[in-house]
Amino acid sequence: MRVVYAGSFDPITLGHISVIERAGSLFEEVHVIIANNRGKKHDFDIAQRTELVQLSVSGMDNVRVVPYEGIVADYVNANDVKAVIRGIRNSTDLEYELQLEQYMRCTTKADTVYLSPYTKDIQTSSSLVRMFIQSNKIEQAEAYMHPDAYAKMVTYTV
Repeated sequence: MRVVYAGSFDPITLGHISVIERAGSLFEEVHVIIANNRGKKHDFDIAQRTELVQLSVSGMDNVRVVPYEGIVADYVNANDVKAVIRGIRNSTDLEYELQLEQYMRCTTKADTVYLSPYTKDIQTSSSLVRMFIQSNKIEQAEAYMHPDAYAKMVTYTV
């Protein structure tokens, strides 16, 4: 079964990787969609975010990384996707994710599957990593990212 895990991944964190690993162990094929939400200001461009995700999932044979400029629902419909994976860390995430699920139900035939990160990664977020970067404490971000992605990210922010 083909599933999609979409997000901005700005940048990808260990929490995202946890969800991707869990999805990869449950489903045949996981498409990680790097969404380029034009209404959102990204700290990293889509090519950089794609490279960071690719570095983070290297070795996961059933994971495909796809930079995508369109509406995720259109990708789901065009690629025979059976489920959309959504990561949930807390009740705040759940409220937002339920709205997205409602949208997907109206626009696709895919089900939504909620997965939480591994316990050790549950409080990890891209927002936290960006705060470290913006406050010139980039070395603190290392604990929240895949080592190869962190090393590459440092070259983008120098």
